[in-house]
Amino acid sequence: MFIPILSVITAVFATLTILLRRKGKSFEGMLCKFISSFGFMSMAFIGFCYRIDEADKVLHPFYFCLVAFGLLFGLGGDVLLGIKEIAPKYKTRLIALGTFAFLIGHFFYLASFYMAYPRFSIIPYIAAVIITAITAVIMKAVKMKLDSKMFALSVFYFFVIALCACVSGYMLYLTHSLTFIITTIASVVFVISDSVLAFVYFTPVKRKNPLVTIELATYYTGQILMAATVYLIR
Repeated sequence: MFIPILSVITAVFATLTILLRRKGKSFEGMLCKFISSFGFMSMAFIGFCYRIDEADKVLHPFYFCLVAFGLLFGLGGDVLLGIKEIAPKYKTRLIALGTFAFLIGHFFYLASFYMAYPRFSIIPYIAAVIITAITAVIMKAVKMKLDSKMFALSVFYFFVIALCACVSGYMLYLTHSLTFIITTIASVVFVISDSVLAFVYFTPVKRKNPLVTIELATYYTGQILMAATVYLIR
């Protein structure tokens, strides 16, 4: 019962974040974003408490820890990007730090996939490299405003999130399990979210509100889904 309630509360604050950001209320939007991020963490912890007495005691605690750390670094990234809204003087540095925090979080998500189904294949890695190479060409073509270091970090970041989507999708193909249906959807919406965010931050887009709405909506969807897998993993 607590999981659906928390999901609704988190979704409400996520929606408030989007509405406040669209109205230019950065500080209020930042606070709602922090509460939403705390909601993701709470969903994972309560989901773990529900499942701890079940038969999968060996796998589940480790899976929970990996997802929880992924959510925790996501919270860290939210904090850093939130501070950027009220301290624009440090915008460039905070974007880089926030990107790095999210990157670490996605590594934990990737590890959780292998914890749930420990089978390695080179196929998702090849697919991720191809997708990343195409993305790097597009980034150059649209002339994103990135210095060489930030460009390298952005490309590597995209490789990791693309790899998460490819690995999860490949495991879904092998297992047909509910867990990987959820993680694949989450991973794909993370790719969408971060791709849109790159356009918001690094291109001179005039109408950013629609893009911000898409970015936040997909990001929150991904985080809620990843938190939910702690309870739903089978």
